[in-house]
Amino acid sequence: MTLPNQLTVLRILLIPVFVLLLVYDARIAALIVFLLTGISDVLDGYIARTWRQQTTLGTFLDPIADKLLMVTTFATLAVLQALPLSLSILLIGRDILLSLLIGIVLWTTGRRLSEPTLLGRAAIFGQTWTVALGLFFYVFEDWPVIATLQPFILLPIFVATALLAIAAGVHYIYQLVRMLSQVEAP
Repeated sequence: MTLPNQLTVLRILLIPVFVLLLVYDARIAALIVFLLTGISDVLDGYIARTWRQQTTLGTFLDPIADKLLMVTTFATLAVLQALPLSLSILLIGRDILLSLLIGIVLWTTGRRLSEPTLLGRAAIFGQTWTVALGLFFYVFEDWPVIATLQPFILLPIFVATALLAIAAGVHYIYQLVRMLSQVEAP
């Protein structure tokens, strides 16, 4: 197994550790583990590209690791009331719907979307920052300055993340429908 794939597996194995640390209120340790998952994500992509260690396994495993981390983090932080439940439900529901649709298109046509779009990348960027800042404010919520700034910083980010996720989701559905219609056309 290549080093990038090992880093991806490490990221997957750190997810339950991260959740347990949050549940047992070891907030700083949870933040450190979350940062480690982010570093491992950047490293595995960098190493795979620069050392030419891209593999079929890595092509499937890396996005699965990313989705597992995001979904688990959103769900856990929503349960802990560090992120709005409505935002977490929207984002997790969107990911489930898109995964099902992508699976159906792949199964029926044998084709998959080639690359994430600019809108899709913006949505992922927004989700990543939402999780990172939500976690940061949760970890340091007892600090008076942090508690004061929280609503002014997080609310606009929550709204922007929701709007980006909806727009990207609609765009991906449009692309999938187009793919299906091209296959069905004579």
